[in-house]
Amino acid sequence: MFKVLDDLDIKIIIELQRDGRISVTELAENVESSRLTVSKRLRRLIDNKFIIIRGGLNAKKMDFQLACVGLEVKSDLGRKEVERRLIGCPRVLNIFRTTEKANVHLAVWGEDDPTIKSTIESFREIPDTDLIYCHYLGSPIHGELPINIHLKNQDIAPCGKTCSGCYRYINEWCLGCPATKYYKNTL
Repeated sequence: MFKVLDDLDIKIIIELQRDGRISVTELAENVESSRLTVSKRLRRLIDNKFIIIRGGLNAKKMDFQLACVGLEVKSDLGRKEVERRLIGCPRVLNIFRTTEKANVHLAVWGEDDPTIKSTIESFREIPDTDLIYCHYLGSPIHGELPINIHLKNQDIAPCGKTCSGCYRYINEWCLGCPATKYYKNTL
C-alpha cells in the first residue's frame, strides 16, 4: 500500500471533487496523462481507500438538520458496545473516540427538528452512558454532505429498538428509523 500521494494523484482527486461522475477518458485529458495510467491510479486510490466516491441524499438540499453529540461512556467495554450499536444507526453520520469527559462524539442527522431532538434524546437511554453536550448545527450552509438511503424493510432498528413501541414514535416526535418498515418519511 502506498502512503504518499504524488502530483498526479492530487490532480485526479481535484478533478473528481469537481465531478465524481467524470469519465476516465475525460479525467485523463484533464490531468494530462494516459487513460491507462489514470485508470490504474484511480483503481489504486479507490482500492486503498484514499478516496471515497459515493452517492447519497444531499443534506443541504434536503434541509436536513445536523447536530454534534458528546457521550460519556463509563467503561471501555461499554464504549465498544455503544460504538457497535451506533455504527449501524442510519442517523449517525460519524463516531469519534475522544480523550475528554465526553469520550464518544457523534455527528447525527434528522429530517426535521423533532426527529433530530428525538434521536438525541434516545442516546440518554443507553446504559452506563451520560449525554454530556449537544450542539444543534441546523441545516448545512456550505458544503454537500451525503446521507445514506436505507431499505425500509426491517422490524427492528439496527440499535435493537422497535419503532412501533417507542413513545417518541407513537407521539409523532420522530419519523422512525430509516432502516425499518415503520419509517414515516417517503423521501
